[in-house]
Amino acid sequence: MSVLSSLRVLPVLITATAVCAAAALGYAAWQYYMGSPWTRDGAVRAYVVKVAPQVAGEIVQLPVADNQFVHKGDLLMLIDPTNYSIAVRQAEAAVEQARAVADNARAQMVRRQSLSDVAVTMEERQTYISQAAGAEANYQSALASLDQARVNFKRTQVRSPVNGFITNLTAQLGDYANVGSLQLSVVNSDSFWVDAYFEETALGRIQDGDAATIKLMGYGPVLHGRVQGLSRGINVPNAQSDASGLASVNPIFTFVRLAQRVPVRIRLDETPPSLRLVAGLTATVQIEPYKAPPIPGAKPSAAGVSKAAPEPGQLQTLAEAAARQAPSQAAARAHVSHPAGQPAAIPSRTEAAPGPAPPPSPAPTPLSTAERLPALAPLSGQASAAAAAASADLRALEAQIAANPPSGAAPSAGPANGRKGANADLTPTSQYLGRTYDLFGDRDATPAPKPRAPEPIRRRARSRWRHY
Repeated sequence: MSVLSSLRVLPVLITATAVCAAAALGYAAWQYYMGSPWTRDGAVRAYVVKVAPQVAGEIVQLPVADNQFVHKGDLLMLIDPTNYSIAVRQAEAAVEQARAVADNARAQMVRRQSLSDVAVTMEERQTYISQAAGAEANYQSALASLDQARVNFKRTQVRSPVNGFITNLTAQLGDYANVGSLQLSVVNSDSFWVDAYFEETALGRIQDGDAATIKLMGYGPVLHGRVQGLSRGINVPNAQSDASGLASVNPIFTFVRLAQRVPVRIRLDETPPSLRLVAGLTATVQIEPYKAPPIPGAKPSAAGVSKAAPEPGQLQTLAEAAARQAPSQAAARAHVSHPAGQPAAIPSRTEAAPGPAPPPSPAPTPLSTAERLPALAPLSGQASAAAAAASADLRALEAQIAANPPSGAAPSAGPANGRKGANADLTPTSQYLGRTYDLFGDRDATPAPKPRAPEPIRRRARSRWRHY
C-alpha cells in the first residue's frame, strides 16, 4: 500500500519541482531583461582628427603609411620649404633696413631737439619727430612680417597632434596640397568609448556612474565600463520644414508607437592588449547598477548636498564680534559733527521720558541657527559710514527747522502743552488748535462751554459800569 501511495505522490512532486524551477528561471529572466537595462544597439566611438596643411605647396616627404600608429609630434608630411625659407630671409633683410632708417630718423630728431630756437624752427622739430615715429612704426611692421614668415616656414612640417592611427590616407608623395585641404585623418587612440542607444523607457533606471558590461560582436573578451552621461538631445524629424516652410509631420499608428533611442556614453575602464578597438564596431551593452564600483576621489554634487550648519563655537564667535561692534557704531553716530552756528539736534519724539526703569524682560527664547545667522553678520565699513552720514543729515535738517520754524508752528512752552525745554515747541499728537481729541474714538475730549442766558450777562455788565 505504501508503494502505491509513493507512486501517486511522485508525479505531484515532479510537477511541483518543475513549476518552481520555471518560476525561478522566469524571475531571473525578468530581472535580466527588465531589472538591468540592456541593448544590442551599441557602437564603439572615437575622436578623429582631420589633418590639413596650413600652407600650400608640394609634398616632398610622406614618412607615414595608412593604418600606421603615430605618436604625438611625429612628422606626417613635409611641404616644400624652399619658398618659405626665402621669405624668411627677405623678412630679415627688411627688418635690418627698417632698423637703419629708424635709427637715422631718431638721431636726426635728437639733433634738432638739442639746437636752439634760432637754428631750427618749431615746425622743423615737429617734422623730424613725426618722421622718427613713422620710421619706428615701419620697423615694428617689419618685425611682425618676419614673425609671420617664420611661422609659415614652421608650418611646412605637418605633425600629429595626438596619439593614434593613420586612416583614410589619400595624400601621395608629389601631390600639391592646398591650404585647408584634407590630406589624412588620425584616430585618437586615447579617446575610445561606447555609445549605447537605449530606449526612452529604460532611461529612468540608468544613472551616472552605473557599471556597464560591453560585449563586442566579433570578440570574445567582455569589457567593463561606467556610465559617463546621457545625451541631452536627439533629432526630431517632425521639426524639419519642407520647401514652403511648413512642418513635415510623419503619420503614425495610434496603437503602435516606437520608443525613441537616446545615446548613453560608456567610458571604458580597461582594454585588453589583444583587443583591437575599431570605431564603429557593434556592441551589446548591459547596465548593472548593483555592481557599480566606487568612484575614486569623487565629490558630492553641490546641488544635492545641503550646506552644513556652523558649529556652536562659530556662532558664539560671531555673537561676540557683533557685540563688540555695536557700541563702537553707536559711539560713532553720537559724535557726528554738526554744521557751525546751528543748534543741537532735536531729540526724537520716540525717546523714552526719564522715569523708573522698566522691569527686566524675560530671557528670550534661543533662536535656531537659520534665524541667528542673518542677525550676527557684522556690518561692513561702507554700510556704517553711509548710516552715519544719513543720521548726520537728518539731525542737521531737524536743527534748521527748529532754528527757523515755519509759519503756523506750534505754540511755545506753557500750560497749554505742558512741556519744557526743546520739546516745548512740539505739539502732542493728541492736541490740535487748542483742543484735545480722543485718538481712539475720533471725538473732541475738551468739555464744551456751558451756554449762558443773555440777561445775566447784561446785568453783570451794567453793575460794572455803575461801579466805575
